[in-house]
Amino acid sequence: MNKADLTEVLASRAGIPKVRAANYINIITEAIQEALVRDEKVTISDFGTFTVSKRREFTGHNPKNGQVMNVPARRIPVFRAGKGLKNALNPD
Repeated sequence: MNKADLTEVLASRAGIPKVRAANYINIITEAIQEALVRDEKVTISDFGTFTVSKRREFTGHNPKNGQVMNVPARRIPVFRAGKGLKNALNPD
């Protein structure tokens, strides 16, 4: 499922125009992104939590020429599934 598919589902289930549904999805994803940029945790009950993890600097190799290179430290987004999502995927 991609963003267009998600827009279709939201528009259909909420009974709203696709343009409005797409706008709502953009607002939500932008809000999550802005919170992560500020190093804030975003929790959606029973769905999951978005956080930012810090990856250390390391020495790697360029796969094209084998040259040793330094890969700088960086921040990466992390998603951890919540109990509701896990239960939906694994109904017991």
